[in-house]
Amino acid sequence: MSTYRLITRLAVVSALNNYLQRPYPTLAGRRVFDSKIEPVEDIAKDTAFPCVVVYTDYDKDHWSKATMAHKKRLLSVTLEMLIVQAKKGAKPNSYKLDCPYTDSEIEISLDILEWQVARALKMPNAATTCFNYIASDFVNITSRRGATVAGGQRLAARQITLEINAVRDNEIGIIPQPVDAFLTELGMHSDYGRVVEDIRQMMLMNADDTPAENIMKIFGYTESMTRLLAAVQDPSAVLPPDIVWEGLP
Repeated sequence: MSTYRLITRLAVVSALNNYLQRPYPTLAGRRVFDSKIEPVEDIAKDTAFPCVVVYTDYDKDHWSKATMAHKKRLLSVTLEMLIVQAKKGAKPNSYKLDCPYTDSEIEISLDILEWQVARALKMPNAATTCFNYIASDFVNITSRRGATVAGGQRLAARQITLEINAVRDNEIGIIPQPVDAFLTELGMHSDYGRVVEDIRQMMLMNADDTPAENIMKIFGYTESMTRLLAAVQDPSAVLPPDIVWEGLP
């Protein structure tokens, strides 16, 4: 479990749907989802609508152990941009979603949506500030079109993969200001209140650790190794306060 990976995904979703409040920064409106498409109130009324689904597919070298703590962490953020068609399902009040074949108008809509997504991740707000704090650098940005598996026909789908150099999870029991500001905003504007509290508790779990215990956890050292590195100090002897020092004034 990585708190920063979870926070990154939530920050991207929040930056793209404005915490489910108007004004929305993209054509997808409030239909920006975390990991899967969720039902929304007006989904049955729409014949076709744009949406964005955000994933964090892989996270490379994110656990610290000895020299691993100095390696760059490679985190991917995948954004699937879809024009989805809603159709009634076989059961009452059910529906299924299809991705239609693309055409010139749909391709233009996807191009505009991609531009809006890139712009939304640069706007000055708590979500983007948190995202840019964790995503210290972009390594690669790849845009792929969607197609059917069998015939390779173009679908109304576009996938953007961001490979980023991400900062490592904080293991010393503090919440950095950009992360704290986003979690506060997220708790106010969405139904993530319980999740926000859980994230805060996880990040503050090591707050009472000693400096030596922090080093042991960050680098994965054993206690004996930490002692050899002089990171663990035995309690110092404290002299009694009633000693009278004799000698020359």
